[in-house]
Amino acid sequence: MKLQLNIDAPEDGDPQSFFSSVAVKNLEAVFGEELSLFCPGVDRYAQVELSVSFLNGSDMREINESHRNVDEPTDVLSFPLWEDEGRFAPKGLPELLPLGDILVCPEEVRRTHGSLPYAEALCLVLAHGFLHLLAWDHDTLEKEQAMWERQEHLKSKLLKVLEEAR
Repeated sequence: MKLQLNIDAPEDGDPQSFFSSVAVKNLEAVFGEELSLFCPGVDRYAQVELSVSFLNGSDMREINESHRNVDEPTDVLSFPLWEDEGRFAPKGLPELLPLGDILVCPEEVRRTHGSLPYAEALCLVLAHGFLHLLAWDHDTLEKEQAMWERQEHLKSKLLKVLEEAR
């Protein structure tokens, strides 16, 4: 199974160049490892796609309002394609499994996580969004604790490969 990371940034958003081609390959490897770890059956797919889009504050606010009824921007939103009653249940064709979309608002990442260096904050929201694509949630104290632990572990792995690619 090969995981392909598709990154999209609007013209007025953060530059896509934050991620070098080496960084993208490294991030793909980390996300692929995590996916295989938590979803062993995913190895039957030839390719898995993960989409990350960077949005400006007004676009993120609009999407947040239309999907969550919250009239303000947020740092990250996830739109999983294969969540069924709180669990990850992919039903894609053997050739390709699109996981879903992670939307990131760099302005909100900086505002919300200003005490962290930007690269670390970005890795945090990417980890958070990715776990939501795999049906992880934080709607109970027990689930929150498990998700925060996994999120921290994944954030550290993502940050390490980003720093190695620089």
